[in-house]
Amino acid sequence: MAIETARLGHVVHVLTQTEFRPEIEREIAAGVLPKNLTFDIYMPRWLEALRDRGLKMGFFSLTWHAVNFLWQFCALQRAWRLYRHSGFDIIHHVTLAGIRYPTLLASLGIPTVIGPLGGGERAPFALRKSMPLKERLSELFRDMHNLELQIDPFTRSAFRNAALIFVRSKESLVAVPPRYRDKALVDVGMGIAELAKARPQLRPPGSSFQLLYAGRLVYWKGAHLAIRAVAAARSQGVDASLTLVGSGPAREDFEKLAQRLGISAHVRFRGQAPHSETLALFREHHAFLFPSLHDAAPTVVLEAFANGLPVICLGLGGPAKMVDDACGCVIDAADRSEGECVSALGDAIASLASNEEKRLDLANGAIQRYQRYKWPSVTAAIYAEIEKRFPTQNLESRTVERSLSV
Repeated sequence: MAIETARLGHVVHVLTQTEFRPEIEREIAAGVLPKNLTFDIYMPRWLEALRDRGLKMGFFSLTWHAVNFLWQFCALQRAWRLYRHSGFDIIHHVTLAGIRYPTLLASLGIPTVIGPLGGGERAPFALRKSMPLKERLSELFRDMHNLELQIDPFTRSAFRNAALIFVRSKESLVAVPPRYRDKALVDVGMGIAELAKARPQLRPPGSSFQLLYAGRLVYWKGAHLAIRAVAAARSQGVDASLTLVGSGPAREDFEKLAQRLGISAHVRFRGQAPHSETLALFREHHAFLFPSLHDAAPTVVLEAFANGLPVICLGLGGPAKMVDDACGCVIDAADRSEGECVSALGDAIASLASNEEKRLDLANGAIQRYQRYKWPSVTAAIYAEIEKRFPTQNLESRTVERSLSV
């Protein structure tokens, strides 16, 4: 976002944490970044020590939540000292993760843009029934936390002082108090880097219909629904198989599920793979099956588009906004039971497996959709909205980026 904003001609100064210092400094040294893009890579030593100790002890989620929350106070102190009178036209708080880490920089009195924010999406209760009790409780706690954000003083302060708020989906408006929602715009706001030009892969007559899932093996990502959907398609006589790329605590559960359904021979658990190998796997499959329950803007959907794979997903969260009948199949989950959703996913698989002409049309549509989600296009659209709100001939933007693990 920062690079493409600078390429639009704006003067961009990035205040960010130290997590990716080596990568940022390597890019700076290579001389490939725009000259009007500069960085302030900052984190107090005590916070770095806290981060490193927490990660070393294995408290990954707790550590990142604590560090990213505390960093907001450190960033405010640094910005107050160094940038309050620097003549910036706007502050842009950029986050690719969620609504749970509000910025405090809006209190500086400079017009502030927040987002795009995601994370307000929720799994329908009907689709939680097959989750273990621990997972259902985790989902319930997440729902409560999202609602609590409306009364959280830091979050309310950020939205009260913000001039413009981008959210990735309508569901993420749950965190924005109703009185501030007139400042909010819904925009997926997620982009993808330029990838090698792909062509849809022809499926040889009589060959198995190869489906790909890529993501963490956790219940809310819907991998268990993907396995059940493949079983439903096979029960209709479809020769379908599924490759799952990724790791996670539910892998053993999902392996047992495939065994119970009698499709173990047709479900391959690839495990975690390097990004280059994952992209190669996209090009070896015929469709991307991603029935996630509450993703804001999954990059894997964009990678599927870029590699010419139609996407089969549920009508929930970001994928429901990213996918339509020109590039995939969106299964309506509203007021449907888990069994009904699985059956509909299975029908979508069967439809594409039995109609190669339709699948190729959707594959070409996916490649066209990828063009819309390249970072230059995404950033230009966001800044077109920003410039409508803040017309100026010499717009400078101070982008605040954070690296979050959610």
